[in-house]
Amino acid sequence: MRSELLNFAEAGAGLPVVLLHAFPLSRRMWDQELELWSKTYRVIAPDWRGFGESPFASDTLTMESCADDVHRLLERLAIKPKVILVGLSMGGYVAFEYVRKYADTLQGLVLVATQPISDSEATRKARFETAELVERDGTEPLADKLVPRLLGKTTLEEKPEVVEKVRRLIRLNSPRGVAAASYGLASRRDNSSLLVQIRVASLIVTGEEDVIIPRAQADFMHREIASSQFAAISQSGHLVNLEQPVLFHDVVSGFLEQF
Repeated sequence: MRSELLNFAEAGAGLPVVLLHAFPLSRRMWDQELELWSKTYRVIAPDWRGFGESPFASDTLTMESCADDVHRLLERLAIKPKVILVGLSMGGYVAFEYVRKYADTLQGLVLVATQPISDSEATRKARFETAELVERDGTEPLADKLVPRLLGKTTLEEKPEVVEKVRRLIRLNSPRGVAAASYGLASRRDNSSLLVQIRVASLIVTGEEDVIIPRAQADFMHREIASSQFAAISQSGHLVNLEQPVLFHDVVSGFLEQF
């Protein structure tokens, strides 16, 4: 389905749960969650501009513009109850911007494999290199570069089907969209001071084999966000829901049951 700039998937009825995907994947990373959670909730999973089936809109894509897109989508869908946001990695960065601008529409937050800090100079430089790589050579070499970092040691060694799915999701994205998002990620603000202002029920999830986001960042968010819950998923890297779906579903489903 498509609303304005964003393609999205939607299923189920009840409490709205919005799934925000990671870079450089698409909403299809949430296929299992959409199927499972839509039995109980109204689940909505958008593609960012230039990702999945969403058209490329402009050379400018920021975490704030993504949050605005989500809000416009929810307005178009006439979502009346307050929503639960589930953001993984880049999805978490977008969730922080959503909290800043639209906190009155939010009743819960799940932050997975993400962090509040902005990029270091080294990471920012790597974002620029990523943008230049895909603009020059497309998304195939990006998959080669990122898959060994996105997935944990256990998944890389024991789950070839997950490795191939992640590679496929990366390859299918628009190089222009991936490049625009790379620049947007590099320019995002530091949201560390925002954490103490988050008043909604929150869940922090980290993968114990994640080499992209340090465990210390998850611990920091858990300390700063009042009444937050915390879960560390064993034998998982950065893409927790794809690597350990049963453990991930159990943890998040238990959190959602309180609403």
